Amino acid sequence: MDSLSDLSIIIPAYNEERAIGLVLEALCSAPELELAEILVVDDGSKDGTSDVVSQFSRARLVRHSTNMGYGAAIASGIKASSGQHIVWFDADGQHRVQDLVTVARTLVEEDLDYCIGSRSDKSYQASSRKLGKFVLAMSVRLAAGSTIQDFNSGLRGFKREVIKKYLHLLPKGFGASTTTSLIMIERGYFGKEVPIVVRNRIGKSSVNQIRDGVRTLMLVLRIFLLFKPMQFFGGLGLIFILIGVIYGFSKAFMNRQGFPVLAALVIIFGIQSVFFGLLADQVSSLRQEKFE
Repeated sequence: MDSLSDLSIIIPAYNEERAIGLVLEALCSAPELELAEILVVDDGSKDGTSDVVSQFSRARLVRHSTNMGYGAAIASGIKASSGQHIVWFDADGQHRVQDLVTVARTLVEEDLDYCIGSRSDKSYQASSRKLGKFVLAMSVRLAAGSTIQDFNSGLRGFKREVIKKYLHLLPKGFGASTTTSLIMIERGYFGKEVPIVVRNRIGKSSVNQIRDGVRTLMLVLRIFLLFKPMQFFGGLGLIFILIGVIYGFSKAFMNRQGFPVLAALVIIFGIQSVFFGLLADQVSSLRQEKFE
């Protein structure tokens, strides 16, 4: 049996009438994917996206009556799929079929929990997004302490049994890719990156760089607090305790009027933060065990 016979390809699509036909034609004509399941999730498109998809007998169509967001479309596709391995693929023509095959084969044949397609230097990248992606990448690496190069690549694969545990954590809108990267790292799953080449998309992107960038940074903080609350609140508390001690004793020795009230309040706040971190860490452990 072909190694990709239990593969499900999830394609979220929103107003991709111009590109989705070319994408499906390329997928359906790839001999390596002849046994793979192809699901297109039309996320409330206002154009003829669904009509184009309906012309392809191999593609299953899942429709949202309204636009719910990228993450919600991914979750719907995974729930409707049947394959033991899942790969996300964009509907805008950016991704190459050969790269999907590479990600899928690496995932299946090396028995990985996840595999991320890491965009190489040859990939197209809009100059207006470079700064935002740099800030996001630095924030994610700081939070996760990982060397993963491409946290928000849209071409990635998972074992079904792994990704289904965390569908409740996926944001409905933009940021599902970054969220799953952080989850895979924090939960210690076994995976790797493989190089891919991304092309210029067909049509106009619906991503708002400022709005969705801020939302993604908030998601990074949310996931970080879910998996590492003690590091966040404990580290913050230790910083306040250190500031309070240094400020308090320096003032006490300089002015010889006793320990300042402000310094004592800062130290107390730091101690409270540490204990809050311990409490949050216990709650986090209980919540994570529920899905393991």
